[in-house]
Amino acid sequence: MEVRGFMGRHRTSPVLIWVVSSTVAGASPSFQQVGNTLVMSNGNVRLEYNLNAGTTAFLWQKSQKISAFYAGVGLSSGYVTGNNFSNRTWSVVSSNEVAVLSHSAGLPDMTQYFTLDQNDSFLTSVSMSGSNVSANWMGPVVVSTTGGVDIGAYNDDRVLYVPFDNDDFYAYNAMPMANACLSYEVAAFYDNTTRNGMVVGSVTHDTWKSSVWSEGSNNKLDQMHINGGATSPWDVLPHGFVGGNVISSPTVFVGFGNDWRTVMENYAAENAEFAPPLVWTNGVPFGWNSWGVTNYQSHITYAAAIAVSDSIHTNLQPYGFANQGKVYVNLDSYGTYNLSSSQLQNFVNHCHANGQKAGIYFTPFTYWGTVSQSSNQVVPGSGYDYSDILLRNTNGNAISYDGALALDPTHPGTKLWILNQVSSFVAEGFDYVKVDFLSHGALEGVHYDTNVTTGIEAYNQGMQFLLNQVDGAMFISESIAPLFPYQYGHSRRIACDAYTSLISNTEYTMNSVTYGWWLDELYPFNDPDMMVFDNGPNGNEDQSRLINCAITGVFLNGSILTNAASVALAQTYLTNTAIAAVARGGRTFTPVEGNTGTSAGNIFMRQDGTTWCIAVFNYTSSATNETVNLSRAGLPPGSFAATNLWDGTVTTVSNSFNVSLNARQAKLFRLALANGVPSPEFVTATPAGVNSINFIGSNGAPGWSYRVLVSTNLALPASQWLSIATNTFDGHGNFNFTESVTPDAPQQFYLLETP
Repeated sequence: MEVRGFMGRHRTSPVLIWVVSSTVAGASPSFQQVGNTLVMSNGNVRLEYNLNAGTTAFLWQKSQKISAFYAGVGLSSGYVTGNNFSNRTWSVVSSNEVAVLSHSAGLPDMTQYFTLDQNDSFLTSVSMSGSNVSANWMGPVVVSTTGGVDIGAYNDDRVLYVPFDNDDFYAYNAMPMANACLSYEVAAFYDNTTRNGMVVGSVTHDTWKSSVWSEGSNNKLDQMHINGGATSPWDVLPHGFVGGNVISSPTVFVGFGNDWRTVMENYAAENAEFAPPLVWTNGVPFGWNSWGVTNYQSHITYAAAIAVSDSIHTNLQPYGFANQGKVYVNLDSYGTYNLSSSQLQNFVNHCHANGQKAGIYFTPFTYWGTVSQSSNQVVPGSGYDYSDILLRNTNGNAISYDGALALDPTHPGTKLWILNQVSSFVAEGFDYVKVDFLSHGALEGVHYDTNVTTGIEAYNQGMQFLLNQVDGAMFISESIAPLFPYQYGHSRRIACDAYTSLISNTEYTMNSVTYGWWLDELYPFNDPDMMVFDNGPNGNEDQSRLINCAITGVFLNGSILTNAASVALAQTYLTNTAIAAVARGGRTFTPVEGNTGTSAGNIFMRQDGTTWCIAVFNYTSSATNETVNLSRAGLPPGSFAATNLWDGTVTTVSNSFNVSLNARQAKLFRLALANGVPSPEFVTATPAGVNSINFIGSNGAPGWSYRVLVSTNLALPASQWLSIATNTFDGHGNFNFTESVTPDAPQQFYLLETP
């Protein structure tokens, strides 16, 4: 076996990359039948399918997490489960996928698919085949056994409720596991003390609205259904039926790990494998939006929009309120309608002359008049009246919610309306469009396209049409939108009308950061709504809101900006160089704790290369002291220089540090190793017997953790290398581990990863 090395670089720490003519044993899935049990395994995952009963046990690291789950389907002819079948056979579909076919006289055939493509999770789906079968409920994973789901830790067990969208001030809820919970698309079950936990949810969102139903007792789950066929809080009809000779459920993810937050991010990554996120390479949008203060909102005028553009150009841009030299000035609702087409064109030209980007607003799936008015109003760019394109129920009545009538996304008149609006925006030179009230497009109803039978099918069709018309010309900001599907927007507003910087709005927005931080793996940016420093908030609240937005994603202001007091406030908060630098990172911070119910967490962390940022919030009306445990926050052992990014003061901290907070105040710190960043490196890699290699290295940080990654392709980004070992440096910064290999296999590259 040949072993050689050369210097490489991973992240910020130089390491020695070793090339070994060997491969890692056991890196591929294994499928075998043992008696009447089909055993499927990969990494930490093991599935045991009982071919007699049609049930599956899920084990992680040899510990059973689900005792027996089966598939269930709500056919138009009745409910059937995998238990109803008498004959089962299995076959290998691909290198990591197995199909189990169940047959019984008088029933359509059921096929369950199991994909083992990750070390800590698996995918599964169910299909039914026959003559013209149809269903409006398909559950690949159904658990109905007392204690059937057991995460194996019982200190502070939680189930995370995830809302369908961001409308009507719905909040995430990390409730005790004993509660009944109907979560949309995904749910998490975890012990907040140990962080051990399971994440389950749909990873395909083309046909079905999905949900996770659970009910627990004694820190375990007695019921859990992961299924397509849910209705949103706004639906007036049941979920539509999916029909054909072969019908398929959503593909669902089941994963487990030592830290449920990592499993949540793995869930997001698995989604991205099925539908890649929309790409944006021009940095986090910094800017302004007209819906911020009531002075503008429905009263926005051309003169006011021009005055704000000029104020930003004079008072904010020269002092650093921009990203990559760009700042957006966005007209929200009523801006599209209060300004004439010539004024909109002049507004765009004026913004561009000021070195700014111009934004506009659109609601593609809503009509804001009455049913009677819709019969007398022509859809712009079409020969249809609005009454022709309204989404209707099975009785022919128009469907309304949130004060607006829903439009049918599949109707050609709706598409002509979208084409007319978007082509005008592009021709006028707009750079940004906020598309609002999108959940109307996902409502269940009777659609013009008879091949579309579900609300999510219609939503995908309408959003894909809109995306095609934009064709990369504008940043697409989604608002009042379902969490899934996500591939049509560059950002999604995670809160609803939280623009005023009162602490209640900050906490409401931070609830979505606490439990939905992982969505920035699917949208380029989470959008926390606007910062408004005028008309009520005090200085502590303004500071909290500034930090709230800086650690979330999109960085938009909504202040008046045309009087001296408003300008002074904006300059105070928006031109803080250190906090703006954090905002430019664009990645949402990760919560340290996940047991706050519908409230928000108060400590958040993000690693930026060789430094760590920690945000600490006080949502109460009294001063408080908060202790930040650095290990719990994910920092390695060591002594750190902690810089308060608001005032620049520096303190030296280790293990933990105390943060003193006034009422309604937040603070943001950047921590850097006081003695610099070590550069661990491999020293030797030598054969240790026929089937193993011993690696020895030095110069690590004592007590720090490290991972060893392996790949056959040196050009792959480190995120795509396989992790084969996790350990800690000893008290002198040395490391020593032995890895099993297979002789005469293709050469491998080994890489050391540190925090």
